[in-house]
Amino acid sequence: MNRLENFHESRNDLLGFLGSILEGVVSEDHLKAGSDTLKKQLRPLTEAFPFLDLCYVLDADGRQIGPNIVGKRCPSALGREGDGEDRSQRPYYRQARDSWGSVLTPPYFSSATRSLCVTVATPVRDEENRLLGIVVADIDYEQVMTLLEDDHRRKSIEPFFKGVYSIFSLGLLFVSLGLAIQAFHALGQVFGRAAKLSDTTRSFQATILLTLALAIFDLAKTIFEEEVLLRKDVRRHSATRRTLTRFIASILIAISIEALMLVFKFAITDPTHLTEAGWLVFAVVGLLIGLGVYVYLGARAEILLTHSKAREKQHATPPPPDGRRVGNPVRMKP
Repeated sequence: MNRLENFHESRNDLLGFLGSILEGVVSEDHLKAGSDTLKKQLRPLTEAFPFLDLCYVLDADGRQIGPNIVGKRCPSALGREGDGEDRSQRPYYRQARDSWGSVLTPPYFSSATRSLCVTVATPVRDEENRLLGIVVADIDYEQVMTLLEDDHRRKSIEPFFKGVYSIFSLGLLFVSLGLAIQAFHALGQVFGRAAKLSDTTRSFQATILLTLALAIFDLAKTIFEEEVLLRKDVRRHSATRRTLTRFIASILIAISIEALMLVFKFAITDPTHLTEAGWLVFAVVGLLIGLGVYVYLGARAEILLTHSKAREKQHATPPPPDGRRVGNPVRMKP
């Protein structure tokens, strides 16, 4: 599952969690006191929450009040910038301006941290619901999702597992290379001067070795891509299904070629063993059918589960009276 799919599934939970951090931090009195007071209010947030990269406050017109409050991952130079900058054209300002509660942007690439982040914006209103200002925070997307999913322990040991998978992939690659060398050696004997045209043993041997080398190479490539290079969501069955499908597909290709070679070989040298080769072909067909059924049923089950979760969220969070899909109202006392 890619990051955008993960975001859309977890958006409501993410909005509730991040909105609860910003709501109530800044009041009307803090806005009137100026940038120094706002800095004192926001600084504890960047110290308490490591996933918070950048924080600042806008006035009702979208102009920033005071410099940025930066987290540990951001360059310190950003902490001297931003004061007076007009952000009224930013999507999060427009959404928060028309909202009664916190709003959340989709993930985007942050130029400050060179990683994916989301922006949460919480409007500050008086008792008459007039907009006084907006508290804005840039959040490291990967860190906050790891925290929400309680996945930090697995993340901490993930480099070790990636290293182990890399070693095994490299070992399989060397095995594939060794088989390929033997295959080309046998192929060289086919075209040797002493080779008999009627002798097909070396030809079949070279074909079998090349097939095994290709299958093992494809297996090493699959393991390296799936377990080292690609980002996997271990909680979703689709990730396991994709890996298993690629692995079985590699095995199917190898066995299919081997079965075809055995059919040709026995047809030429010993037709009495054609039955065994035929059973191997039927085994390949059975494995292919089983894989198709597994992929179909797994995909159907995941679709039904996704729809069920979506219906549960719709029933659990009814829309506000005005029809806007926003967070909890924020009313600050003067």
